[in-house]
Amino acid sequence: MKITGVLVALVASIGVAAANPILVNNASFETLPPGGLPTACGAPLGCTYSTGGNIPGWTVTGGDTFTGQLRPGSASGNLTFFNYVPDGLTIGYTDTGMLSQTVAATAQAGVTYTLLVDVGTRADGFFGGPVVSLVIGGSTIAATGSRATAGNWATYTATYTALAADAGNAIKIQLSSTSTQGDFDNVRLSDSLSAGVPEPGTGMLAVLGLVGFLPVVRAKLRRRA
Repeated sequence: MKITGVLVALVASIGVAAANPILVNNASFETLPPGGLPTACGAPLGCTYSTGGNIPGWTVTGGDTFTGQLRPGSASGNLTFFNYVPDGLTIGYTDTGMLSQTVAATAQAGVTYTLLVDVGTRADGFFGGPVVSLVIGGSTIAATGSRATAGNWATYTATYTALAADAGNAIKIQLSSTSTQGDFDNVRLSDSLSAGVPEPGTGMLAVLGLVGFLPVVRAKLRRRA
């Protein structure tokens, strides 16, 4: 009975699919530019930021003077701008600019791509009409999400299933703001391809081998009894 249970568990485990993460460079903005974050945010404890649009791993277009990385100091107990940071200490921000990144993976027909980005609302009232988009070939998919309450964060999501015409097209992430400061963190991209699934036939061969071995095990158990 116990052997049969092991066999059932093994069969059930074959073909289990999980979302496959796609690498996003500097996804949580923890890698700082060469000059670091040289400017203090006035009196607030632990708050520093960069300007000029130099964000490692990302391409900045427009608004680069007021685009960079920000450590709001929430880890030091400063809640002037945010109550917390979703991942790490640093976020990316832009005023009327755009942060974009084309990942190494390209689109495959029939595969679903999901983009998740945490978008913040500053506690002091800044919420600059942030726009999060997933771009595959000629298709731009705007992420949807509900605005976070002051000082907090909300996750915006964009999902797209690639068509035959999309095969081989680049996959790009775009983070922008239509007015005042947009704040972003914890960028995650995944596809619906199975991760860690055995090569075709490999798992089933293992099951068949176990099935063939069961009579031998049972015979030995009977002789011992």
